[in-house]
Amino acid sequence: MKQTFLLLIATSLTLGGVYAQQHRRPYKRTPRVAVPTPKPPASLSLVGMVTPPKPIILLKPVADSARATEPIGKVAPSYLLPIDKSAVKGSYSIGVSDHKTTHIIFPAKIRDIDAGSSDIIALIPESVNNILRVKASAPRPFGETNITVLTDDGGFYSFLIRYEPEPSVLNINIANNTRSDNAVSSALGINKATAMSLVGPVADVNKTELLHAAAKVFDHKPFARNVGVTKQRMSLLLAGLYVQGATLFVQCNINNDSEIDYGLDFAKFYIRDKDVLKRMASQEMELPVLASYPETLTKFRGRTSYTMVYAIPLKTFTEDKVIEMELYEKEGGRHLRFQIDSDIMLKARGL
Repeated sequence: MKQTFLLLIATSLTLGGVYAQQHRRPYKRTPRVAVPTPKPPASLSLVGMVTPPKPIILLKPVADSARATEPIGKVAPSYLLPIDKSAVKGSYSIGVSDHKTTHIIFPAKIRDIDAGSSDIIALIPESVNNILRVKASAPRPFGETNITVLTDDGGFYSFLIRYEPEPSVLNINIANNTRSDNAVSSALGINKATAMSLVGPVADVNKTELLHAAAKVFDHKPFARNVGVTKQRMSLLLAGLYVQGATLFVQCNINNDSEIDYGLDFAKFYIRDKDVLKRMASQEMELPVLASYPETLTKFRGRTSYTMVYAIPLKTFTEDKVIEMELYEKEGGRHLRFQIDSDIMLKARGL
């Protein structure tokens, strides 16, 4: 009986194992994924994860000399100087177009002009040097810009220029606007002065010594070639350049090939930009005539040739500038002008 019971138990275990093997579900082996172990923060201690105390730093007071080295951009606004109304110079408002020219007449010769942008063209006529011609460079509106004009009498004039298809004012005489300028400036409490100092003091020179040196230059033979101008049967030619101390002597040949006498009004010399049309920024510095020889020669008769010597201050200049000589006819229009560049200046001879 006992043996029969053990046999039944063994048989049931064998059959249960077979049944389980037949109903076992297949499965795929899942790859193992490495899970990173979190590290403690660097600021924490590995023992007990306790944050170490921060060191105590004592700040020293900053010296005044250290404060003085701070950048300029950090300067407090209280250090800025205000612009008082009495220091403000007023401006004229003018409209211009591309198909009409606006003329501005000044009480003295224009010495320098500066235009704010290329949207406007500012020109000085060769025959009349106290008139400024202004017009727009293209038939399109542009943002408001400005022109600044300096004159020989110390005048300073500022203009705000805007585009107008049909300008209402085309001709302006600044000299006739002085009374209105003073009245409006006084009412606004701004600066009404138009004159300012533009020409520095000229050093004292001994005119007798200059005339003596000019007489020596007068007797020298010409050595310059092909420098000058011929216009309306009048010729103004450079004959030579001579240097003595701080003075430059310009020797010129003047030929009148016409039957009409040429009355000499004055001669002027300038250092100005080379090949400039007097638009935009035109820089110009006048060189005063210290002496001329012969002093009594004021008329060049017809069919006659003359020699003149002019003494001017000696100034060096860069290659983009020239010395320009102008000869004006008294009560006439035969104005003569030519340029002396840096290459010709280097050929000047000593006395």
